[in-house]
Amino acid sequence: MDKEYYKNYFILEKDHWFFKIRRKILFYFIKKYVRPDAKVFDFGCGSGFLVGELQKQGFDASGSDTSQEAISLGKQKGIQNLEVVELGEMPQNGSYDAILALDVIEHIKDDTEVIRGLKNSLKSGGVLITTVPAYQWLWGVQDEVSHHFRRYVMRDFISVFNKFKELKVVRKTYFNTLLFPAIALVRLFSRWFDFKNRNSDFDIDNNFLSAVFYFVFNLETYLLKFMNFPFGVSMLVILKKK
Repeated sequence: MDKEYYKNYFILEKDHWFFKIRRKILFYFIKKYVRPDAKVFDFGCGSGFLVGELQKQGFDASGSDTSQEAISLGKQKGIQNLEVVELGEMPQNGSYDAILALDVIEHIKDDTEVIRGLKNSLKSGGVLITTVPAYQWLWGVQDEVSHHFRRYVMRDFISVFNKFKELKVVRKTYFNTLLFPAIALVRLFSRWFDFKNRNSDFDIDNNFLSAVFYFVFNLETYLLKFMNFPFGVSMLVILKKK
């Protein structure tokens, strides 16, 4: 990501409607699939806000990121067990009960190798929780500022995991579905009319709109307990290592 983006990233993770609801969704699945005393690693943790929240919940949590700026910001906020790593550097083999790779895999050119590394870092019986952006035709300013290589469809994303017989998919779903029509229209119109007035999708600073988006997206925290979504702006795939 651009260095300027990290200056406000910790605040975004804490307060922005998207991150708040994504965090609720993630905690539901983490608590469902991961033991409360588990050793959890957040691969590509940014400023480490989620690592801090996991630690508050009692998890033995740590994380890494390639950005010195992001890690320094997290440490300034008092979050422990954060480290700066080189791009593609994996956690220690067989060390973790659960690994999170949240909107990270699309940043790395060779997705097969990063999945191989994450798989090797899991203990037998460990859980890998991943999220990635969906649909290449939704490519927009956020993908540019985040230095993404790709967006996925579910079939293609699952095909990467299918290369490793040790990994079994236990849950797969799209999410950020209810806001999908509005987000798709904004992305398409921005591309068609070459709008360049925003540096990020998170630049929209309107309290009313944020409250509406929060309310609508929050409905998915309940729906995902009972169903999978067939489309959405993002995808969630959870796997278990045999």
